Amino acid sequence: MASESASHIVLFIAALVVSSAVAAVMVSTVGELSGVLSQKNRILVESIKDDITIINDPKNVTTNPLIIYVKNTGLSTIPLDKKIVDVLVDGVYQTDYTMTSLSGNPQWEPGDVVEFRINVTLSPGSHVVRIYVRGTAWDELWFRV
Repeated sequence: MASESASHIVLFIAALVVSSAVAAVMVSTVGELSGVLSQKNRILVESIKDDITIINDPKNVTTNPLIIYVKNTGLSTIPLDKKIVDVLVDGVYQTDYTMTSLSGNPQWEPGDVVEFRINVTLSPGSHVVRIYVRGTAWDELWFRV
């Protein structure tokens, strides 16, 4: 009888040790998962704050210079600064362009439209222009010349 009680106690203690180890692993895993989800949530919030939409009609794009109209559809004000706005035409980074707010604001307010005048020579055929803001928000327009 005493040996049976001792074996039950040993098994009970072993079960407690195993369950404690499993609980420790679960707590660690849940903590790591929580950290990853928090980081992804911050990235998502930032990407929602900055959002743009190219509003040109792809069948009626003005060239020479290439004129693109982009609307700030996000929640934040975007400075009209080439340091945070990147323009690519057919995958080639462009530096010879101007940005003008159609509302006359010095900043790109939510809901405002900005005209991009891109000095680039386009050959006949299909082209794509892609505009990035702060490296997170972007939109592209496919069109033919």
